Amino acid sequence: MWRSFLFIPVLEQRFIAKAADCHADAIILDLEASIAADRKPEARTALPDVVSRLTSQVDVTVRINPLWLDAIRDLEACVIDGVTALHLALCESAEQVAAIDGILTELERERGLPPGKIKLIAMLESPGAVLRAEGIARASPRMAGLTLGVEDYATAMGASANDVLLRPAGAQVIQAARAAGVEPLVVPSSMADFRDFEALALAADFARNLGASGGYAVHPGQVEVLNRSFTPTETEIDWATRVLAAAAEAAKAGQGVFQIDGQMIDLPLVTRAERIIRRTPPT
Repeated sequence: MWRSFLFIPVLEQRFIAKAADCHADAIILDLEASIAADRKPEARTALPDVVSRLTSQVDVTVRINPLWLDAIRDLEACVIDGVTALHLALCESAEQVAAIDGILTELERERGLPPGKIKLIAMLESPGAVLRAEGIARASPRMAGLTLGVEDYATAMGASANDVLLRPAGAQVIQAARAAGVEPLVVPSSMADFRDFEALALAADFARNLGASGGYAVHPGQVEVLNRSFTPTETEIDWATRVLAAAAEAAKAGQGVFQIDGQMIDLPLVTRAERIIRRTPPT
């Protein structure tokens, strides 16, 4: 369950040292935007050591560069033990995903790693990618989630990263992810003012109400906001617990429909209750 991903430039040792203390469900070791072009070889070389230091403390993922040459060089560096998933920057099509899948499979086979172990998360950052979201989500059995790259998307749309633009696009990506059975990791809010935690909370709550399950952070302070927004509330957990207990009793009596607090409960609501319990962190 990924409620929060925290970006960390792979060459920033002071951030890496504190990565496991930020309470993010996963970190993203970044090989893309935060790494200058002339330092990318250095970042790839540094990656395995950073992964080995962090993998026992926190779920480790990597953002790779857009296709093709830089992406292939990144894949050669990060198909290693300890990497859980790759974030595909500027992902544009199902065909690109299928090609990445093929390269991953070949590298896993060559290196004796379990086939299919490394998952993919597509970062949709253009109008075309958003329109093709469901096809991208279904392009590989490795696909674990979709996200909306808000700043690149807004720029491509000729606009600022504002609510009027981002919320409909976010809803479209969330629905495509749910249709394909992958995680919608979408918060339709600009990252530019990364200390505006109130704005992030509003956007995260909005996204959760649309079905999103998590989002991205560029500052440790944002992690707490995301974890709170995407964790079931005590009220939700209480409701779900009572629904599942009542469902078990109803099943014994051969009943498919029953009531709780005057609310008619049937299979979709039981399924919703099961999902809430699955997303409740262990105490």
